[in-house]
Amino acid sequence: MNVPAQPLPTVLPRELDLLVKEIAQTTQAPYELIVSVLLSATALSVQHRCRVQRKPGLDGPIGLFLITICDSGERKSAVQKLLFKAFMEIQRRWGDGAMQAVAKYKIDRALWREKKEALSNALQRAISKGAQVGDVEKQLRELLETEPQPSFARKLIYADTTIEALLAGLSECGNSAALVHDEFAQFCDGPMARQLGALNALWSGLDWPVDRKTSGSFVLHDASLTCLLQAQPTVFQRFVSRHGVQALGNGFFARVLLCSPISTQGHRFENGHTADNTHINWFYDRCKELLEKSEPRVLRFSTQAQWLWNDIANSYESSTLPGGSYHGAKDFASKAAENIARIAAVFHAFLNEETDEISSETLQYAANLVDYYGGQFLQLLGRTDPVTEQQYDLAELERWIRSILYEKQWNYVPKTHILQYGPNRLRNKAKLDLLIEILAINGKITIWKINKKIIITANATSMAAIPFNPNY
Repeated sequence: MNVPAQPLPTVLPRELDLLVKEIAQTTQAPYELIVSVLLSATALSVQHRCRVQRKPGLDGPIGLFLITICDSGERKSAVQKLLFKAFMEIQRRWGDGAMQAVAKYKIDRALWREKKEALSNALQRAISKGAQVGDVEKQLRELLETEPQPSFARKLIYADTTIEALLAGLSECGNSAALVHDEFAQFCDGPMARQLGALNALWSGLDWPVDRKTSGSFVLHDASLTCLLQAQPTVFQRFVSRHGVQALGNGFFARVLLCSPISTQGHRFENGHTADNTHINWFYDRCKELLEKSEPRVLRFSTQAQWLWNDIANSYESSTLPGGSYHGAKDFASKAAENIARIAAVFHAFLNEETDEISSETLQYAANLVDYYGGQFLQLLGRTDPVTEQQYDLAELERWIRSILYEKQWNYVPKTHILQYGPNRLRNKAKLDLLIEILAINGKITIWKINKKIIITANATSMAAIPFNPNY
């Protein structure tokens, strides 16, 4: 089930990359697994007060849905425990504070009921005697309007829950939370797997009406939800068999960032090194600090980042055409640009309090990550497509050329550089020569020969600034 892939390049801002490497050294878990769990944790720490504006007039929540697919023994639970430790501690503290509030509520409620009973009796006596009831009625009305209400502790983590309990919790215990399963079987075999439409609505930030028979109905407004579902390959296959048609058809998988990393088992040798936990302790402190903040933030792209995001969104759109990289995975491509904006906003909100403007550098980190997840989606769930191998190679080569030009800030790329560092399967001279020639004929690139050196420049098209694909 593990999808063959080269390790991820640097896809995180420096502070988070150092954190992932520290955790990888401690747990020896796959890097990509740690990145996915980290994304969910950072999103949870900022999603309660942050939204991202993808373009003027269009903003939305920044929650993320992630599924990791790893065999037993890959240390999924250990990584999750490390990265979610701060949330469990602060949730416990909030729970302790709520216990005091509950005790006070019980006393206030008892006193209120005594007053209500006394005024009700006084009103009944006045009515039976035919006396004036105006003053008593006024007092009773005022008392009823001040009925004490219970105070619920803010809840951050939901695990083995139902959709009804999740929706009620988001209404009563804080409208921002994470649904976390380190045993995907609980999700796959439970009632939540049949409520993917509700999860889709929560991802999108839509209002969701809830009708209840035994208690008051309500409408959930402005909720933010992150999902982290950690699956073993056989359980994920079972989920796809049972619910795959629904999950693909209703857009659940389109919203999800899938990851099936290369196993580290068999290579986890002890070297006596002990991590100093500098970066994980910084992460804990930062999470706790951010969770206590409540001032709303709407994050926007810088001018350069907005241009880049527009180009990326256009490239994903064009990639769904026949011959495009995502013609067999249009659902993923339809949400890719939004997921990129969300991840960029999560990175920025977690690391930067000074400005609400997301830089193009931060956006590129997010684009690289989603490009990786897109490759995983294609190999795990991409539908069979009549695109020829050559068409796929052409699309991938163009994406790689534009990516390297953007990342290196080069005006051109030497052909020898592509042969040495380009996508593995394209490092054959005869094959590369043919692909370059076709791209040139189609107006995608221009080939130059300077002093016997062949260089390539990219022509201005909607494919500009495509992120690097780490699968090669």
